[in-house]
Amino acid sequence: MSGTSGITVRSATPPARINGFRLTGLRIQNYVRNGVILSRVDNYRIDHGVYSNNNAYGIFPIRSTNGLIEFNQVSGSDDTGIYIGQSSGAVISKNLINDCTVGINVEVSSNITVQDNKVMDNTIGMAAFVLPGLSVTETTNVQINGNLFVHNNRPNPVTDPGDILSQLPNGVGLLILGADHGTVTGNKVVDNNSAGIAVIQVPPTLAALDPRIDPFPDQNILSKNVVLSNGRNPDPKIAPFPPSDLIWDLSGTGNCWNDNNFNSSFPSPLPACQ
Repeated sequence: MSGTSGITVRSATPPARINGFRLTGLRIQNYVRNGVILSRVDNYRIDHGVYSNNNAYGIFPIRSTNGLIEFNQVSGSDDTGIYIGQSSGAVISKNLINDCTVGINVEVSSNITVQDNKVMDNTIGMAAFVLPGLSVTETTNVQINGNLFVHNNRPNPVTDPGDILSQLPNGVGLLILGADHGTVTGNKVVDNNSAGIAVIQVPPTLAALDPRIDPFPDQNILSKNVVLSNGRNPDPKIAPFPPSDLIWDLSGTGNCWNDNNFNSSFPSPLPACQ
């Protein structure tokens, strides 16, 4: 295939929006940038597709609302397999994502549910990010439930120091970076070489680029997860934190942990939910 993206969905007259797009059952592969990109699309559905070796993103909705992304197989993207950015109201469910730098990335978006996905053999299984310089300034109310984040130890292929992805360690199951009001429940997070689940602030050098953002993770609840056999062969980039099943950098307020099955944490003990 040639071209930048397999399918691009946006209005011919921005900033007008598109309503009710559905993409089902296609194989989209080998594009220079994206498998499918949606911009300003409402009430969309992307399901039962195969997205392989699209160099940047497999499935990429941005500035979109009320979406459903389910039963897809996504692999071989050197940025993110399923990325949702500057958006609200989406469900990402029952997908298989492997061999990407980030399997699933929720970036400056709200009211997102990520459930029952199998995310394995990526550099990082999933990330919920706050980043500077975008039209939306927070990531909030992300529900991460019943997923499998296993063996996400793929070497990070991103080497450009200007790309935040180059700063990420490999071997992390789930990374919460400055996101607020997340609920992480009933996930299985095992055999990730650096950390199972990490809740940390946006690095100060990044946060300083945008005074509008709150870089600290607040009010995240992590409960009833199985987080085992992580941190056995850590990437040096995980420093200064010790490799562990559960990591918190002590930033933010109201973050708590309850009824998780794990062997190691930093700090120990972690604050319990009231």
